[in-house]
Amino acid sequence: MPPVNVIWKGHSRSVEARLRLLDKLHRLARQSDSYLRPRERPVLTVVGQDRPAPRPNVHRIHDVHKGEVLVSTEIGLHAGTLIARAEEAGLSIRSAPDGASYIALDEVHLRGLDFRLFDPRGLYPENDRMSFVFIDCPQHHFLDGRLVAAASNGETAVLSCPSIRLKSYLEDWTDCLFAWIRFFHMGDFWWHRHEELQGYNDYRGVFETVQTERGTAVAEEATFDAVLSTFVQHAEHSRCETQRTA
Repeated sequence: MPPVNVIWKGHSRSVEARLRLLDKLHRLARQSDSYLRPRERPVLTVVGQDRPAPRPNVHRIHDVHKGEVLVSTEIGLHAGTLIARAEEAGLSIRSAPDGASYIALDEVHLRGLDFRLFDPRGLYPENDRMSFVFIDCPQHHFLDGRLVAAASNGETAVLSCPSIRLKSYLEDWTDCLFAWIRFFHMGDFWWHRHEELQGYNDYRGVFETVQTERGTAVAEEATFDAVLSTFVQHAEHSRCETQRTA
C-alpha cells in the first residue's frame, strides 16, 4: 500500500482544556519514546564541524518567539476566513511562491507538545512527528488556541498545519486517537487520512456508550487507556515483525 499523509487541525479556546489534553498526550509521547530510545545511536560530529543538535524525541514547548512569525492560513478549515479576520485586525498577509498565504506577526507564544511517533522501520525520518502545539495569542482571538507545527527558516518562525506520513502502520489507530480528541476535548478537531474524519462515526458510538454507562470523566480516562494500550500492541507487533524480517 502507498503511504498516506495525515493532516489535522483544531481550535481550543480554553487554556485549561488545552492543558488537560496535553497531559494525556504526554503519556503517549513517553510511551513512544520508550520504544525509540533503545534504537538510537550516538551522533558523531567531525572535530571543528558545527552540527545542530538532534531534536528530542519528546519536545515540550513553552516558548515566546519575537521577530518575524508567519502563520499559514491553512491551519484553519477556511483559509479565507482567517485572511479576512487578519486584515480586519490590521495584520499583513504574505504570499509564498507556491501560492500559500501566511499571516505575519511580530511575536507569538507557543505551548504544547511535539514528539516522534515510534515506527521500527524508520521510513520517514523527516515526517515522523506528531505536533500538538497551540498558539497562545489572546489579542488575536481568531488565532488563539489553534494547533500548529512550528519550524524555523533562518530568523523567521513558520507555523503550519501539522501532518505525519504513515504506511501500513498505525493508520487506523490514528483515527481512533483523533476521534478521542474530537469527542472529549476539541469539538472542531478535524483530520484527513483517506477521507475527512475517517472512522469518527464508529468511534463516536463507542465513546457515547461508555460515557452513558460510566460518566464523562471516567469514560475519558478509560477510553484513553484503551487508545494507549492499542498503540503498545501495534508497536510491539511491528517491532517483532521488523526484527523477524531483518
